[in-house]
Amino acid sequence: MKYNEIKGDGLKSIPFRTQNRLESFNAAIEGILLVTKTEKNMRIHFAISIAAIFLALFLRVSKTDIMLIFISVFFVLFAETINTSIEYLADFVSKEHSAKIAAVKNLSAGAVLLSAFGSFVVGYIIFSKYLYYMIYYTTNMIKAEGSNIAIVVISIVFVGIIIIKALFNKGTPLRGGFPSGHSAVAFSIWLTISFLTLNPVASLLTFILAFIIALSRISSGIHTKTEVLTGSIIGILITALIFKLFYF
Repeated sequence: MKYNEIKGDGLKSIPFRTQNRLESFNAAIEGILLVTKTEKNMRIHFAISIAAIFLALFLRVSKTDIMLIFISVFFVLFAETINTSIEYLADFVSKEHSAKIAAVKNLSAGAVLLSAFGSFVVGYIIFSKYLYYMIYYTTNMIKAEGSNIAIVVISIVFVGIIIIKALFNKGTPLRGGFPSGHSAVAFSIWLTISFLTLNPVASLLTFILAFIIALSRISSGIHTKTEVLTGSIIGILITALIFKLFYF
């Protein structure tokens, strides 16, 4: 006898037979490979698990903590594997929509969600006490030198604009599209100089320069008024937020 092949899921038709230990182990590996190939969520869980383990090794967490991390990540992987097997079985039992089948799938998905949430809590409790000191010393380092925070601000604004442009898929990182990157960087520089110098003359001069840059983007037809205004606001908000968190 053979179990039926499920089309499109990569399942092979394999005869039922008595398996020795090696064959059972190979079958288990095939099951893990199958759920990894066919389920996007499993690939995401694997990626997060690997990242968590490498982070634990990098931070040199205690043996107890790393044991808890291993238990948590493998419990999530176990839950996702069970969830996938239940979905395959449910689809095999009934190809038509059924409220009971849907309830079974929802319950198994809920089990994965609970395991993932529990693992998140464990990870937060473990990593937070290690990362707190890194964030604390990094923050103090940024506070110590105004030039450092200026570089950080401009970099974050520039990267943020590129990400937003990629989401809207318009223009290039340095020309056109939504929002205006030149305006964002120009007004970010204005506010950065204003905060660092607290000099009204320097603030006024850099504001005029930022305004001229923004106006030139409109007059040259590269950006609309909305794109320039949005870019300016984004640059100002990001700069103000970073200074509020790390400088003042």
